[in-house]
Amino acid sequence: MDPATLSAELCVRLQHTDAAGVIFYPRLLELEEELFERWLEAGGLQLRDMLVTRTLAPTPVVRCEADYRLPVRVGDRLTARLVLVEAGQSAFTLGWRFERAGAVAMEARVVRAAIDPAAGRSVELPPALRAWIDASRATANR
Repeated sequence: MDPATLSAELCVRLQHTDAAGVIFYPRLLELEEELFERWLEAGGLQLRDMLVTRTLAPTPVVRCEADYRLPVRVGDRLTARLVLVEAGQSAFTLGWRFERAGAVAMEARVVRAAIDPAAGRSVELPPALRAWIDASRATANR
């Protein structure tokens, strides 16, 4: 992921498609998860910090939505751009636009909430994550 533009290039692979040869609807959310991990890494954070070392509160998905605007097929090259960043006390939203040859093909919005896994409740966003969210907001929300 390019930290300056918060964008990444993707290629639609066979495993992303269904029998009709177009992207299978849950695969968009798998691509979003990959982009989320790349976004964390661009900010100097690691998913491992949430799931293994627990130096950051985990942020599971609490809401997701997707829109499919154009057929996306095997071999299509997409540019994924972070176009929306919103944050509250314990949750944040990332909105992605997937373009093919400059046309919007798909969009995804995912809300994640920081949690205390032992207590099973939300907690405030960790300061390091909050800082990356704030830095990303200026680039994405233009």
